[in-house]
Amino acid sequence: TNSGGPGDLHNFNLFPDLNPVEATSALFFQLFPNISVTIYPHSVYTLMTFPTSTPGVTKESLTLLMAPGARKQEDSDEVYKEKTEKLLAFVVNINDEDVVAIENLQLGLQNAKDHNLHGEFLPKYDWSVHRFQNMILDGLHGRTLNEEITPELDTTFADRVSSA
Repeated sequence: TNSGGPGDLHNFNLFPDLNPVEATSALFFQLFPNISVTIYPHSVYTLMTFPTSTPGVTKESLTLLMAPGARKQEDSDEVYKEKTEKLLAFVVNINDEDVVAIENLQLGLQNAKDHNLHGEFLPKYDWSVHRFQNMILDGLHGRTLNEEITPELDTTFADRVSSA
């Protein structure tokens, strides 16, 4: 989480009761179809994206929540506000990049539809998308999850947290 930016750990107090592994980790969750939750040791932010009726235009709602007590004791209200505004600007910049990718995908899908084109999956890059889309289709048709195509759960991070 320390990269020389506004989210670096020295800028804020952390959530209480974090072990050493958790205190230096960021967690990223994607909830189908349009919600992202990011948890830093000092803050949480959510991003919800909403398509519009216009291809290539996406609305978003971003919320930044700071840990209780995130403000350093030596920081004045003005300094804390400046730090949180810089953190929010950083998060907005990252999310704006994601929204551009979403909007370009929408435009590409619309263009393919308009020209009756069908894209191909590239196994190296698109396996997880292909697998996920097939999981959705299977669910819609009442079929159960095919365990043979489900990757083995990697417990490395959970093991490190448990042993800390």
